[in-house]
Amino acid sequence: MKFIPFFLYLLLIGMHQVIWREMTSIYGASINLPALIVLAVALYKSELAAVWFGFVVGIVLAVNPGMLGWQALALALLGLLAYHAREKLNLESLYTKLLLVFAGILLHNISASIIQAGLKFYQLWLNILTGSIYTAVIALIFFLFKDGIITVKKIKSIF
Repeated sequence: MKFIPFFLYLLLIGMHQVIWREMTSIYGASINLPALIVLAVALYKSELAAVWFGFVVGIVLAVNPGMLGWQALALALLGLLAYHAREKLNLESLYTKLLLVFAGILLHNISASIIQAGLKFYQLWLNILTGSIYTAVIALIFFLFKDGIITVKKIKSIF
């Protein structure tokens, strides 16, 4: 029973990579949903769950079989770093959570770019930074709903 949410997260990641990735990209900037979900697991679950889930997501993400271990290692390390950063930070603040997620997404985007093709300067602005900002906006919406700042009842009261 404990693994059902993780299976659903993996299903969501797989569907995003195959179906929705191109539909949700804006001028080359795309949502880094795998890293966002790994960071969310690291923020709300245990250290072991963050590391093994990051490893499994890295295996699911690897398009090139030669890079399978590097993606798994990068996401497991991202989950581990985010968990330990969570222990040191005050996560009551929405801004702190958002900064942690933005830094993690930026770190993962840079490492994924280096793993896949080597870092080129023009990619830093076009894909890496803009994709990190785009994912941080999605994370902000998630945190607003998760913390109860925005609810369905409040949205219905506006209309």
